Amino acid sequence: MLLVASPNLCLDRIVVVRGFAAGRVQRAASATELASGKGLNVARAARALDVDVRVVGCVGEGHAARTILRDAPAYGIRLDAVRVPGPVRVCTLIIDPGQRETVINEPGPSVSAEALRALHACVRAGLKRARVVVLAGSLPPGVPATFYADVIRQAQAIPVILDATGEALRVGVAARPYLVKANELELQDAVGRPLDSPEAVRKAAEEIGRIAGAGVLITLGARGALLVTPQGAWQLVPPEVDRVNTIGAGDSLTAGLAAGLLRGLPLREATRLGVAAAAADVTTLLPGTVDAALVEQLVPRVRVHAR
Repeated sequence: MLLVASPNLCLDRIVVVRGFAAGRVQRAASATELASGKGLNVARAARALDVDVRVVGCVGEGHAARTILRDAPAYGIRLDAVRVPGPVRVCTLIIDPGQRETVINEPGPSVSAEALRALHACVRAGLKRARVVVLAGSLPPGVPATFYADVIRQAQAIPVILDATGEALRVGVAARPYLVKANELELQDAVGRPLDSPEAVRKAAEEIGRIAGAGVLITLGARGALLVTPQGAWQLVPPEVDRVNTIGAGDSLTAGLAAGLLRGLPLREATRLGVAAAAADVTTLLPGTVDAALVEQLVPRVRVHAR
């Protein structure tokens, strides 16, 4: 089973506006609501790849909460929802297909000490059956930056993929997960210096890897991903696909990677599956949405170069 701990769940509102530009009245071609946050995106893509998955996260109140609680099981996801007072975080995604996306993230409800204890209890219960763990997303108010580090230590021998930002990433790295996943900006923040070349990115990833005693995966957008391990470094380049929406592609990468580990693939081949899943996600409108058949078609087209 894949356990996904993602405290800051949300509702995505995906609005398609062709020819979008700020500062004027425009007509939306469509609007869709989707249970989201990085954890649910990972879980949705993982379920499409036939992975048994359980998500632990916080859910507030109101219409958005009802949508999340309804949608998760509809996708075959088991959701352990720790209920907290206050409205659910809503993220608005403005999509002009083929163009750069606009994202507006609202703040979420605060998590009380009692809810935090319940969150930890749900994670402990999930760890009893987990074979791979994903820790994904920002932390809501009331959840300390040490939360992911605590889970990594509790997981012991279970492989943990850490996909966090800021202080949660820095503290989590020190807890020594199986794999650290970040984008270039998150890596730059973690090492505290500009990364203005591919060589600088690789050296920073190696630095994080030495601290974590783990592999490091840096996502590079359309250029794919850089995997750095004690055995070497590789860039995995996806095939060209028709771009619709890139939001959530990184979460599908995480899902494909986790699926590969659950299949018993070596880390590099599991990452290749993840990059193929990310490429498949880019062709769809909704974050964390992949077609399993397309993913398998794309895997052999992912190019792997030693770095």
